[in-house]
Amino acid sequence: MNYSEHLYKPLSKHFVDILVQEVLKNPSDFEIIYNLIFDTEVMIAWRAAWACQKISEKKPKWFTDKHFDELAKLTISTAHGGLLRGCLSTLYKLSLPKQIPVDFINACFERMVSPKSPIAVQALSMKMLFSISEKEPDIKPELIAYLENIDFEFYSPGFNSTRKNIIKKLNIK
Repeated sequence: MNYSEHLYKPLSKHFVDILVQEVLKNPSDFEIIYNLIFDTEVMIAWRAAWACQKISEKKPKWFTDKHFDELAKLTISTAHGGLLRGCLSTLYKLSLPKQIPVDFINACFERMVSPKSPIAVQALSMKMLFSISEKEPDIKPELIAYLENIDFEFYSPGFNSTRKNIIKKLNIK
C-alpha cells in the first residue's frame, strides 16, 4: 500500500482503520506510517498522526523513547490543531521515557490554559501533565495551582470536566 497516497485522499475513520489494519498485519510498515507524521504536506502528516494514534492504542510497545521525543518536539513546533491532537493522543498512550523534555512540559502547561488551543488539545495537555506528575511528583503542586486558580468560567464544559477529574486525582494521592 502506498500510505502517502492513501493519506492524501479524503479520509474517514473507516479508511484510517483500513490503514491501521494494514500496518498491524505488516509491522515493518510501522516506521513508514510513523515517518509520514513529519511530512511537509500537513494533510498527510495530520492523517498519519491519526493512524499512529490508533496504532498506539493497540501496539504502544512499537513506540520507543526516540519516538516519544520526536513527537514531543513536533507538538512544540506545530500549530496545526489536528496534527497536535494526534501527536498528544499518541503520546498519552505511551510509557513516559526516563527524561521528559522540559520544553514539552512547558508547552503542555501553556496549551492547557490557552484560549487559542482547541478544547481537545487543552484536555490532552492536562491529561499529559497529570501522567507526567505521576512520574515527576515535583510537578503536582504546580499543576494543582494552575487548575485550582484558573478562571474556569471562561473555559468549555469539556475543559472543566477534565479539570475537575484531574483535580480529584491529584488531591487523592
